[in-house]
Amino acid sequence: MDDEQYRQTRAAIPQPRCCYEKAIQYGYFQCQWHQRIALGERESLHCTRQSAFEICDEFHSLTLKHSGFALGTARMPVHLSFNQAMKVQIGGLRGVIEQAGKTIVEPEIQLNAQLQDVAEELEQLKARIGGAFENMDFSEIMPHISSFSLRKRRK
Repeated sequence: MDDEQYRQTRAAIPQPRCCYEKAIQYGYFQCQWHQRIALGERESLHCTRQSAFEICDEFHSLTLKHSGFALGTARMPVHLSFNQAMKVQIGGLRGVIEQAGKTIVEPEIQLNAQLQDVAEELEQLKARIGGAFENMDFSEIMPHISSFSLRKRRK
């Protein structure tokens, strides 16, 4: 399947694309509302609950808007690199979890541990801060975005 055919097939799927697809696929988080769809040799994640998608999309968009400095760019590119997307998705959610006072589960360390549910965490956050992500202090989340790295440095 070529890239253009893949994009067209993916766009024809009625459910919206998961905002935290990479974070879920790599095992850092899970979501009770995601649905895995196989397209040729690739896998796509889509959201089956519209209200959960709207909450995730709102938070993800605001995180992207505020994360330019944390990603080391003055102007946000139209398409993020893979590493930048992982930093925004995983680092942003880790910041939310730490603000809630919960422990962050490392997927490579505790594979059997119950990972945090993306939609549930964001719904709880929205309720805690008064129903609007705009009221949130993103300066507490940015250190998690800038410090996240897929590769751990060796000594």
